[in-house]
Amino acid sequence: MAYLEGQLRGGEIGAGSEHTGYVLEVEVDMSAVQNAREIVGEQVAVTGEVEIVDYPERGKVLIFRATSAAAIEEEVEEEIEEVE
Repeated sequence: MAYLEGQLRGGEIGAGSEHTGYVLEVEVDMSAVQNAREIVGEQVAVTGEVEIVDYPERGKVLIFRATSAAAIEEEVEEEIEEVE
């Protein structure tokens, strides 16, 4: 099993239908993740497997097949004011 973090982009279109539509620095197959559309554009953590898929037109492409994904909440840094 592999683990990735990054910002998930959606709406990616390739030649023909040879693209999953999602990118996280590597092409990501999100077909097994039910809430994929809800987390597009978010900072995400994704688990799954890395594979090489041989598409007829694009040839061999590295694909990360996600088995689960979740948005990562950004930590809010609080400023501490000094009281004199």
